[in-house]
Amino acid sequence: MTVLLLRLAGPLQSWGSAARFTRRGTENAPTKSGVLGLLAAAEGRSRNEDFSDLTALRFGVRIDQPGSRMRDFHTAHHADSGKSMPLSERFYLADAVFVAGVEGDAELIRRLYEAVLAPRFLPYLG
Repeated sequence: MTVLLLRLAGPLQSWGSAARFTRRGTENAPTKSGVLGLLAAAEGRSRNEDFSDLTALRFGVRIDQPGSRMRDFHTAHHADSGKSMPLSERFYLADAVFVAGVEGDAELIRRLYEAVLAPRFLPYLG
């Protein structure tokens, strides 16, 4: 088995495991689904593609800097009608640093590594 390590650092990150209605929380560390989504986007996969090869990867996270939780209040208006959309609050981790690792088949890990170096879709931290 081969491992790919990713250093995840940025001014704001959000690793939601549940998003209900107008409240969007964040976990204290990256989620497997969030990191796999980042890797799938880097490869250029569409949302309806098979992800079973990615979900089979082993996953782990090291918290190097936990950051601090930040609340952001959102207002929005519909672009065409100008009608107000529901108010929402979203939570982020400010100044957090993590190392996430995925372990699996050497060929898949090599492909993911190459995709991270030259991503098809812009990777972002939630």
